Amino acid sequence: MEPIVVPETPREAFNKHRRISDLVRNQVEHFRHVEQKLPQDVREKLPSHAITTEDEAARYISAMTAHLLSRPRPKKAAKKAVAIKPPAPPLPSKPLALAAAAAPARKKSAAKKKSASKKETPGAKKSRSTRPKDKKTSTKRKK
Repeated sequence: MEPIVVPETPREAFNKHRRISDLVRNQVEHFRHVEQKLPQDVREKLPSHAITTEDEAARYISAMTAHLLSRPRPKKAAKKAVAIKPPAPPLPSKPLALAAAAAPARKKSAAKKKSASKKETPGAKKSRSTRPKDKKTSTKRKK
């Protein structure tokens, strides 16, 4: 497999004085929302001016990310131990035998008789063909 060549980022990709895009603006708004929930002493350390350029946004996002990652992580709740019941021992049973040897052969019962009391409906009579069917009919003509 050939490696994928990724070109270098052009110098004009980051412009400190360019206005921020909608994507960056939304990210800053989300961080501002998180910032409002922080204690006052922490909020004083973060940049609080209006963010309009890429440089200001980068500095604010960097400061917020550093603060959020430096906080101690909450401990996971201890899982309760669940007692697992051991499987029940198998019940004593008769040894298995072949089905043919275990049961005596059954007699085949006579086929059930069809009841002659059923009446034919008029529609059923019409659907039956009155012509006898030919056993083999040839569609080819002999010359």
